[in-house]
Amino acid sequence: MNSLELTLSAIGDIPEKIPFNPFIMHLAAKLMKVDYNAEYCQNPEILADAQIRCSNYFGIDHVNVSTDAYREASAWGVEIDWTSHTPVAKTHIKISEFESLEIPDIVSSERIMNRVKAVKQLTEKIGGNQCIVGWIEAPFAEICCLFDLVNVLMLCRYDNWDKKIKSLINRILPVQKEFAKLQIEAGADIIGAGDSAISQIGPNRYEKCCLDATKELFHYIQNEVPVLYHICGDNSVIDKEGKDMLKLVSSTKAAILDLDYQVDLKIAKQKIGSSNCIRGNTNTQVLGSSSYSVKDVMNEVEKTINNGKPGGNYMYAAGCEWPWEPIEMASRNIGIAKSLVETMGKY
Repeated sequence: MNSLELTLSAIGDIPEKIPFNPFIMHLAAKLMKVDYNAEYCQNPEILADAQIRCSNYFGIDHVNVSTDAYREASAWGVEIDWTSHTPVAKTHIKISEFESLEIPDIVSSERIMNRVKAVKQLTEKIGGNQCIVGWIEAPFAEICCLFDLVNVLMLCRYDNWDKKIKSLINRILPVQKEFAKLQIEAGADIIGAGDSAISQIGPNRYEKCCLDATKELFHYIQNEVPVLYHICGDNSVIDKEGKDMLKLVSSTKAAILDLDYQVDLKIAKQKIGSSNCIRGNTNTQVLGSSSYSVKDVMNEVEKTINNGKPGGNYMYAAGCEWPWEPIEMASRNIGIAKSLVETMGKY
């Protein structure tokens, strides 16, 4: 069974062993000794080669083309700031002006097509052997990229806030579908959808203004390939009305839920059952700080494996992107994790 087959076998079933799929971006660039912003994010061939080298070096069962959250936003006209450690927005679109903007022709967007080209590069080099993960932003994350989270949250002052947010999301949804489709056609085996800010809005707002569009997007994609729903932060909140964020994100029917370390993995598996494969959950603070010992790292990884393994339907990863600096510590810790998954992860 190769890496692609192993990864897909964990979706809805018990694989022969836990797939090893830490989310890697900056570490791949570091390993290749290339500049993250100037080379890794802007040259599809460099990105593909870095992902392949990193996956081969550490024994990772997937490669991915995620670099930052602003590919789609740049197609809409958001300017990118390249001076930080990762691409971020230099400007945002004014909500009041959004309706007057033309829907972008994304095949004319250099940043969009560079990601599609990276998927093609990976398909040509390792397609059918390693799992290739394409990437888009989920609906709420995308409107935050376009307008800034604070400005989106300011809409909640209005009585009809949910209609205002839904209106924004409905306008971007066709672009997200097209971006996913282009990557699927290029050879992506899975489409990742990042939702970095939903933990900031809580279950009630998520259900009222985001859930339907997220379901629609995922249903569209999963007619072709599985969706990996990457949700940052504590998404285990139950509000005063009894609305449970974990159950809501599970109801999107994403094939895979990428859970951050703030979520209790054991409880998550009890709630979600076999509805979604779970990935992630190792504490990135433990992995990324020199104040934690090797024993601390081992204990944290072992805890994740023990909580994620029962009943299958689990892939190993950290709660979010694997820490990358210093590279010696990052490499040591990912090596520890790989060894523990190999020894503890068999069924």
